[in-house]
Amino acid sequence: MHSLRVYFRYKKMAAKKLSKCLDPNSNLPTDVKFLFKSPGLDGIVHEVKAHKLILAIASDVFEREFFGSLKSEDDIPISDASKEVFQTMIDHIYCKKLDLKNYDPVFAASLYYLSEKYIIEDLRDEVIVSVKEIKVSKKNVLEVALLAEESILHESLSEALYNVVVTFLRAEFKNSMEKAVRFLTEFEANEKHGLVILQILKLLVKEIPEKCGNCKKDPCLNGKGITSNNFTAGARVTPTNGHEGVHRLVRKEPYKQFTGACVNGSEITGRMLEPEFYAYCC
Repeated sequence: MHSLRVYFRYKKMAAKKLSKCLDPNSNLPTDVKFLFKSPGLDGIVHEVKAHKLILAIASDVFEREFFGSLKSEDDIPISDASKEVFQTMIDHIYCKKLDLKNYDPVFAASLYYLSEKYIIEDLRDEVIVSVKEIKVSKKNVLEVALLAEESILHESLSEALYNVVVTFLRAEFKNSMEKAVRFLTEFEANEKHGLVILQILKLLVKEIPEKCGNCKKDPCLNGKGITSNNFTAGARVTPTNGHEGVHRLVRKEPYKQFTGACVNGSEITGRMLEPEFYAYCC
């Protein structure tokens, strides 16, 4: 137990130091730049700097890119994400504190895409949790649904976006299908809108959800032990032989270790948890 406390003390210290590595005053020079062209016609190129070794530790994709058999580049153009979204991913890798709840759905979707592209599983899990708390209104509900359909190849993201849309509509119209249909048919009629509205209606009429609202599995895994393979970010858990104060498990990358979170959502520091000592509490 003493060795674990020492491990986590040094791990926490390393994370704190790591977040300072991108400080302009840091004595650790960066060795890779990601380049982003301005969306306008001014030709301005923005850059995000980082350290190849740190990125390689966090992502197998970066490891292959920088330390594989082919010579790696020091200046890498990025065209499938904005500088702001890419910088957020880099900040996550460098253990900077992020509040993903403050980002709009389009930003969150782009960040999820990067987390899958570079196989950063804990970031992917955090994005899905944040999507569940998106504030949906009558003004943006169709935009969120359209984004869900555009993200159909990213199943977990698309499902989470559609779920917040359906949850809003059920609450807004008090489960009245007639009122929901009347509202949805007020939008401009076109093929794209029609496809999305049809999908929303299919979800609205489902009497029994296919997956549990907590573990997100069908059948529900209530009381079943947690493993790395069946882990669901944000799910409530109960200890079977673990720490009594743990309400949720939090997966940490790149070592695929777990820590815990209390009922209020605050992370329990200084403990490395074994997932098999906990079960789903659905």
